[in-house]
Amino acid sequence: MSTDIAAAGSGSGPGPGSGVIHDIGYRTYSGERVGRLGIVRSLYWHSLRSAWGLGRGPKAKVVPFLALVIMCLPAVANAFSVSRTGVRAIRYDEYMHQFQLVLVLYLAAVTPELISRDIRNRTLPLYFSRPLRRTDYPLAKVGALITAMLVLTAIPELLLYIGTIGSLHGGSEVWDETRSFLPGLELAIVYSIVFGVLAALLSCYTGRRAFATGAVAVFFFGSWVVSSAMVHLTGYREHYHHSADGSGYFVKPDTPGIGPKISGLLNPANLLEGMKEWIVGRAPDNADVPYPGSFGVVYLVVLVAVCALAFFLLMRRYQKASLL
Repeated sequence: MSTDIAAAGSGSGPGPGSGVIHDIGYRTYSGERVGRLGIVRSLYWHSLRSAWGLGRGPKAKVVPFLALVIMCLPAVANAFSVSRTGVRAIRYDEYMHQFQLVLVLYLAAVTPELISRDIRNRTLPLYFSRPLRRTDYPLAKVGALITAMLVLTAIPELLLYIGTIGSLHGGSEVWDETRSFLPGLELAIVYSIVFGVLAALLSCYTGRRAFATGAVAVFFFGSWVVSSAMVHLTGYREHYHHSADGSGYFVKPDTPGIGPKISGLLNPANLLEGMKEWIVGRAPDNADVPYPGSFGVVYLVVLVAVCALAFFLLMRRYQKASLL
């Protein structure tokens, strides 16, 4: 090789029409070829890490971990209150609805990073040039987003449960607490799936981070404002109840009309709350959404239809040739 270089430098190298092959040390890849499933696993794991800012700069970790701290602090405080006074400030199955704003802010910050960045940087052709189906990509991305959401929703529930059973006495009390905890954990899983799929759908139509963030925030928060306002405007309002001793308190009607129940369908969180109340058969006092009663089956059907449609549109989006 050095002889060739010297010859080329002296001008006595091969003339026009001849060529020289130089050995510059290229080697073929001899490692394991993981194939399609390996690519999906790697994409899922990379997306999950990105959802929590791992492997990125400090600024990328601020919103995810701040949201986790905000979600966990009330659980710790509530567990401490139960151990000291026996008073529970919030139930397991009410936790997600009370802190839905934190979930929306987390999604608005994280989802564009997972979904929109690849569209903006035009890296999708690199993904699809591998043995990766177009449906594999959104499945990996949505799976990672749902898992990240589950970390945010399930850890506070677990902290509240562990902190509460630490102050209980006897197996029967622990079992009763466990029976209360499991529906709350199941609801956290449902919240993660529904919110994750809808946020991914909203973000996959634009490569601009600001537009995707705005779409997620406006949809979840705006629909909640409209739905909650319609619930109250259609008759589910507090009224003053007079007691026999002359005192009184504000309560909401026990038998609301069909208007408030339909209005609860306009927002994912209110939809989930109404379906939850229908499944557990409990009508809490002064709830944000009226107890649906026999109308609860409509909540379930609408929820399944919304999730199925969102998932279908998400898959359809990545099957379009325009993405390439």
